[in-house]
Amino acid sequence: MLNKKITVKAVLFGILTSLLISIILMCCVSAFILTNGLLPSELTNIITLATLGAGTLVGGIISSRITKSAGLITGLITGFAVFLLVTLIGLCKSSDTITYLTFIRLAVTVVLGGIGGIIGVNKKDKIQIK
Repeated sequence: MLNKKITVKAVLFGILTSLLISIILMCCVSAFILTNGLLPSELTNIITLATLGAGTLVGGIISSRITKSAGLITGLITGFAVFLLVTLIGLCKSSDTITYLTFIRLAVTVVLGGIGGIIGVNKKDKIQIK
């Protein structure tokens, strides 16, 4: 049975971890772009999706390791929350609208968050936050 208080804490910590990992990876990509020149727009979109997916995977692992159970559900919630947060910030700060890339971002974050949840719950050692 899921403890709601622990689950909420775990998902929030997973979201923060996911965003932090994504920011760090995007800084590394930005440094690479600055040293090697501009990349095509299509490649930039793929790199952005990959960094967000990697961050969401790690966030799903962390959140499910905290809850110690229901890894798939915890990871899916974390992935969907990351998607909502990134999309809402993007829509507020830009004049862009919802495109096909938004739905791809939804699929990537939810699927990788769920996979991260499954991986995290199957780890031997657990993380405890009180």
